[in-house]
Amino acid sequence: MEKTTKGLALSVLALLVPLSFNAVAAGNNSQAPDGYQLEKVLIMSRHGIRAPLVNYGDVLAESTPHKWPVWQTEGGLLTPKGGLVEENVGQYFRAWLADTKLLPAGSCPTAQQVFTYANSLPRTIDTAKHFVIGAFPDCNITVNHQAEIGKMDPTFNPIITADVTDEFKEKALSSLAQHAGDGGIDGLNQRLKPNYALLEEVMDYKNSKLCKQDKQCDISAQPSSVTLVKDKEPGISGPLRVGTGASDAFMLQYYEGFPLKDVAWGKVTTTEQWQKLEAIKNQYHETLFGSPAIAANAAAPLMNFIAGALDQQPVGDSRQQAAQQAKLAVLVGHDSNIASLLSALKTKDYQLPEQFERTPISGAVVFQRWHDTEKNRDLMKIEYVYPTTEQIRNKSALTLATPPQRVTLEIAGCEVDAQGFCPMDQFTKALKEDQQG
Repeated sequence: MEKTTKGLALSVLALLVPLSFNAVAAGNNSQAPDGYQLEKVLIMSRHGIRAPLVNYGDVLAESTPHKWPVWQTEGGLLTPKGGLVEENVGQYFRAWLADTKLLPAGSCPTAQQVFTYANSLPRTIDTAKHFVIGAFPDCNITVNHQAEIGKMDPTFNPIITADVTDEFKEKALSSLAQHAGDGGIDGLNQRLKPNYALLEEVMDYKNSKLCKQDKQCDISAQPSSVTLVKDKEPGISGPLRVGTGASDAFMLQYYEGFPLKDVAWGKVTTTEQWQKLEAIKNQYHETLFGSPAIAANAAAPLMNFIAGALDQQPVGDSRQQAAQQAKLAVLVGHDSNIASLLSALKTKDYQLPEQFERTPISGAVVFQRWHDTEKNRDLMKIEYVYPTTEQIRNKSALTLATPPQRVTLEIAGCEVDAQGFCPMDQFTKALKEDQQG
C-alpha cells in the first residue's frame, strides 16, 4: 500500500449513490490574503488511533475462519502510537497558530487563551492530552471533561433527544431512505454488493461459522433495520453494520503499523480495495447521520456549544464562556460527532485527498474567524485538517513544510470566495437557521 496510495486524490464515494451535498473547493493552502488577521480558531477533532471497540466481537469472529490480530492496547482505548500521532498534529497546529500570530511562538499561552474540552471517554481525554503535549509542551494547559470518566458527555453524545413518536419515526425513516438513494437502505446494499463481495473474499466468509453452520453465506442478503430510540444513538443493522466493523478494524490495523501480512491477513494491497472496503463504513455514517431529521437532533448539543463558542454575544454555560473567550478552543470527540455536525450544517460535498475515511482518525473540522483590516469585516473559514493515511501509518512529522492536508468546507447559506472565506454575518445566520431546524 505504501506504493499505491501515496500522492493519490481519493474519491471514495464516487462509485456509490450521489450525496445530497454539492461540490466544494478543496486545497492545501493555509495562507491568508494580505490584511487578514486570524482572531479565533475552534478545532472539532476526532480522537486518535484506538484499538477495536469490541475486540472484534462475536459477529466478526464468526465471520471468518482466520484469527484476528492481537492488540496490545485494550479495546476502545487510545494506543501509544495514536498518542504520538496526535502530538504530531498538535505540533503542526502550534506552528500554524504561531505563523498566523494568533498565539505566541516562544512562550506558553495564558490559561484564558486556550480552552480544551474532551468527551469523557478515556480515548478522547487522552487524545486531547497528547494534542496539548504536542502543541504546548511544558505548559500548564488543562483538559476539561466531565468528572465521571467512561460516561458520555451530553455535549458529545450523538443520541436522539426527541420523543420518538410515530411522526418523528416516519419523518426520520423517510429522510434516511431518501438519503440512501433509490430503494433506500436495501437499494444501497444492492449497489454495495461488489464491496461486500470483496469483504467476503478478504474474510474467507464462505468458510466462516456464519456461512457453514448458520447458512448466512451472503453478507449483502442479510436483513437491515434502523434503530431509533430516545436517549440512544441511532443505528443501522445488517450488511452496513457488519461491513463497517470489519473495514474499520482493517483500517485501524494499517494505521497502527501492523505488518502488511497481518493487515486484513495480507489480502488488501491496492488503493481500489481500500476504497471499496472503506466506502462501506463511509456510507454507514453518511446514511445514518446524513439524513437531516436524524443529524439535526443528534448533533444539536454539540452544534449549540460550537455556536456559542464562536458567537461574540454572551453565553451562560461556563465551558462555553471559556471557549468563547479563548483564542483557541479544542474539542475532541468522535467520527459520529463530525458526521452529524457536518450534516446538520448542510455541508456541501467534500473529498479528502490521500485518505480513505470521510472522518479520518486525528482529523479535525477547523472553524476560523478572520478580520479583514482593509474592509473592516469579519470572515469565517472552515477547513478539514487531517493527516493522510500514510502520515498516520508512518508517524510522519507534521510541520509547515510537511503539513497535513487542508480541505475547504462550505456550508449552505455561507458561500465562500476563491480563498474559502465567507462573511461572518452569513455564517452566524446560517448557524442559527440550522439550530432552529
